[in-house]
Amino acid sequence: MLSPMDRTVKEVDNYEVVASFYDYLMRHVQYRRWYRFVVNVLKRHNLHEGKLLEMACGTGNMLMHFAKAGWQCVGVDKSQAMLNVAAAKLADNKNRVELICGDMRDQRIYGNFSAVICLYDSINYCMGESALHDALQNMINNLDSGGVFIFDICTINNCRQNFHNYSEKEVFQNKEYTRKATFDPFTHQQINEFWINTIPAEHVVLHERHVQQIFRISQVDEIVKDIGSCEIAGIYENYTRRPGSEKSDRVHFIIIKS
Repeated sequence: MLSPMDRTVKEVDNYEVVASFYDYLMRHVQYRRWYRFVVNVLKRHNLHEGKLLEMACGTGNMLMHFAKAGWQCVGVDKSQAMLNVAAAKLADNKNRVELICGDMRDQRIYGNFSAVICLYDSINYCMGESALHDALQNMINNLDSGGVFIFDICTINNCRQNFHNYSEKEVFQNKEYTRKATFDPFTHQQINEFWINTIPAEHVVLHERHVQQIFRISQVDEIVKDIGSCEIAGIYENYTRRPGSEKSDRVHFIIIKS
């Protein structure tokens, strides 16, 4: 058996390897409940079907629900490895879903959409207010007039309470991974690191380092207002209609394009 001293650590891109066990890693996430929350918001704004764009779509869990419900979908993600998993999952709905490798911060029009979503704190991968402004502007630009944009942010409270000095070690299929999470209270950056070994262990340990910037609600509110051409219709806690606050774990923003 190889000892840790005998192994070489190799840096890899975000989700290059984690994509292969991402759904196992996120098995606690209630995607169906999340889908119902989003659908109910859209229905309250008279959107029952149409074209939907999901930025940072990951392995396609939300796209699968929307495609089955009759929506015509486009999913965009920066990680081709995540999109490959999504493509396999969405094979039965490929006529309703187009997958594109792209960065949510790049100014690019993917089509005319009545709904745009960006979920599970994906927006927190924007490192700084300028990057956040670019990403939000891009997503709003892809939205039809009167369309609805839904995104969420992870809060500082959530990081402090649940993801500071957090660690776990798991085995999934032929991989063993160790995850460690830390939160920097000064920079408000959440850092998640993964060390991944194959089973049986090889000489190389693969390492992914994920950094997220955690914004205050007021920061996001000001950026949306600065963008203009839209209004904030609601700021909700988790999957509910309760008002979101800094005491919430997660806050959803509901944006309407003018």
